[in-house]
Amino acid sequence: MRIKKFLIRPLSALLLSLIILSVFSCSKNPQEDGFNEIFESDIVGINYQNSKEAGKAALYYYNEMYKSGPFLGDPFLLYEDGVFYLYGTTRLYVKPGSTIEGFEVYTSTDLVNWEDAGQCFSPKRTDWCTSRLWAPEVYKIGDKYYMYYTAATGSSGVLHGSVAVSDSPVGPFSNAVAEGIDGKKPVFNFGNDFPTIDGTLFTDDDGRMYYYFVRDQIADNASSGGSNKSVRSTLWGVELENPYTIKEGSSPVKLTEVGRSTLTEKGKATQPWETQQGLWNEGPFVIKHNGTYYLTYSANYFGSKYYAVGYATSDSPLGSYKKGSDLPIMGIGNEEEAAAAYFDGTGHAMFLYIGEELYIVYHSLLPQMNNFRHFTIDTVGFRKDGALFVNGPTLSSQNLPYEVSGAKNIAGQASLKAENLASGQEYLTDGQINANVKFKNYETLTEAGDVTLTFTFDAPHDIIGVMVYNSSDYASSFTSVSNISIGKYYSFDDVKVLSDSYSAKSEQIYSGSCAILELNKPARTTSVTVSFDCDSPIRISEIKILAK
Repeated sequence: MRIKKFLIRPLSALLLSLIILSVFSCSKNPQEDGFNEIFESDIVGINYQNSKEAGKAALYYYNEMYKSGPFLGDPFLLYEDGVFYLYGTTRLYVKPGSTIEGFEVYTSTDLVNWEDAGQCFSPKRTDWCTSRLWAPEVYKIGDKYYMYYTAATGSSGVLHGSVAVSDSPVGPFSNAVAEGIDGKKPVFNFGNDFPTIDGTLFTDDDGRMYYYFVRDQIADNASSGGSNKSVRSTLWGVELENPYTIKEGSSPVKLTEVGRSTLTEKGKATQPWETQQGLWNEGPFVIKHNGTYYLTYSANYFGSKYYAVGYATSDSPLGSYKKGSDLPIMGIGNEEEAAAAYFDGTGHAMFLYIGEELYIVYHSLLPQMNNFRHFTIDTVGFRKDGALFVNGPTLSSQNLPYEVSGAKNIAGQASLKAENLASGQEYLTDGQINANVKFKNYETLTEAGDVTLTFTFDAPHDIIGVMVYNSSDYASSFTSVSNISIGKYYSFDDVKVLSDSYSAKSEQIYSGSCAILELNKPARTTSVTVSFDCDSPIRISEIKILAK
């Protein structure tokens, strides 16, 4: 049957939730490698029709569900012993009967269901910080937990960075982090003419620590609204002796300039996306990959739809940084992208390895809820040339980390035989999904007609599901996969793409658009085949094969 792009058949109320697909049986013949694939008649396939239904399953999450909370900005996620601890600039930061602000912490074991674990940091009345407590980040160092945060004294005080400490990730945290540091002044104070925000910690492979932060050129960052076009907020860094002490002889080093790819660059702005509303480089975070330091940041006013994420690279922690090309890697870079956006204000990101998988954690605006911010999470990867990419912001269901679901994407471990491809076979398993149409060149292009993709493994695996990612380009997209066969015995026809992952009316593909086939129990096999029958060439962004 030919694929009719964005032609949706009428579905009954039952089919709007789940479709139980057909199961076909075959004779029990051993494969050439000697493995006897066993047919189990009670294995059936589930083709989720929308993200709400998939989000109820144990293998998936979707960012839309976080629109019911937790509500916070500047999110930071700590993962330890199977528990996620979420911190941020929250709405619930003032204790009853008090005017002193603080921080909440939320906990989860599955990244889907969250519990408010209460206020983890409430400064003493004698502490220096009484207002504008922002952007907490918590790191375990030795047997202690250190919280880096921004705050001010009073409603108009200068913003500074500081550190609090606790014996537990849920607090209570105290500003008395060490002998001689009693909380009566900020730990990182570079002077009243050097206000700072958004402090973050990076520990290198050799154990040396670095504190990165923003020199906030506007005294009241929160109320400027991005209207000031003459002053800039920029990224800086300094080496530490320990978590709460600047190394003797070290001074802050400026690392970025707004709208420029390097500090020394002159002339016309080479990063014009950073100047759409206000002049900020803020929310720094540093990760290291293959010996290269990636300084990630957000640009534009945080309360605007243009808040977006970029990065710069260097061969040393405080060295000469150069911003990447094709920025932003996530968010709205121009008016054309703004017209297609469904999440606004995606920024203030941090990066976290959950097991071996790298994730980005960031906030998005909720314009329909008085501009509340909610935390959002997506996967991240690196291309062969070292470029950093973000698979988001996704709106539709995505697979949870292996550490949470017990299901791992093993498609990249298979040998792949492809029939009727035009180009880009390597992009089927490169880890980059359809996040933005500007990256469509990292998708696989087929020919018209029958397309067959057969993944073969050296040893049998317990396959639990297959995810086939759509193109980021509406004109090259598909609404269903003709057939997915798992081993010799399980064949499923017409696997539909999630209906809420594209819009036929606006001719738009949403980031993360895919077809999901899940088995009710694992099928032990050495092969998976994905087939299309196309009227015209299509693009496939990625294929994931989930195995228990």
